[in-house]
Amino acid sequence: MKDQKSLLGELRAFQPETGNLAFWWLGQMGFAIKAAGRLLLVDAFLSDHQGRVIPPALDADEPELADFVLGTHDHTDHIDRAAWVRMAQVSARVRFIVPEFHRKSVTAQLGISEDRVIGVDENKPFTEIGLAIRAIPSAHEFLDTDPATGSHPHVGYIIEADGLRLYHAGDCCIYEGMLAKLKQIGRFDVMFVPINGRDGVRYRHHIIGNMTAQEAVDLVGCIRPGLAVPGHYEMFTGNSGDPALFADYLHAKYPGIRCWTGEHGVRVDVAAGG
Repeated sequence: MKDQKSLLGELRAFQPETGNLAFWWLGQMGFAIKAAGRLLLVDAFLSDHQGRVIPPALDADEPELADFVLGTHDHTDHIDRAAWVRMAQVSARVRFIVPEFHRKSVTAQLGISEDRVIGVDENKPFTEIGLAIRAIPSAHEFLDTDPATGSHPHVGYIIEADGLRLYHAGDCCIYEGMLAKLKQIGRFDVMFVPINGRDGVRYRHHIIGNMTAQEAVDLVGCIRPGLAVPGHYEMFTGNSGDPALFADYLHAKYPGIRCWTGEHGVRVDVAAGG
């Protein structure tokens, strides 16, 4: 794993060619994505926390760390509230993207100005020149749709930049209609999916679960992205999974679909169409 300064230096210096992007795994479901001249941090867990076994990949106190910071849902390892407060204080340009369900609470409770917190949902995308971010509901372990507003507290993000399309599932279990929603969108160049699974022991300890490795493979196999990337399996000892099982099942059942199971802080380059 790169040290924080080396990784930050690469994030700042590297510029993908037009039609390409790069990503770096930051641990858990955290990824840094460089595309269309912007740096996005998705579900970046950057705070010290009791029980974490992988240290923070980046320093949240580093000025102008990113252009956008995205959180898929309001759990500490996805919307890292302590780190977001620090980033907002030292980075004038950074904007934060959250499920619309959480926008007001994030703004009010973290003291971040409203013009810097963007709420998205299934029918409320965010777009600016060269970049589009929209949400798709995630079931963690249930959809938990707000009956008053129809908004979703857990989402995945579909990110389109420079001709490429990524899906970051956040924390999610398979639910009825999910596959149809993804297929309707079109081809994906990269899919980031959790694989730590779920069971009664964890649920009784308030550890809400995700897809198993096999479920994640079958989702990937139905969508057939250019690259599949598992996550959420190495941060906490009581809530882990095995990426080798994901890779083995994918290669056996859906030969030809590539996957990446590498190290934290390693750059992965992606070109449109593979």
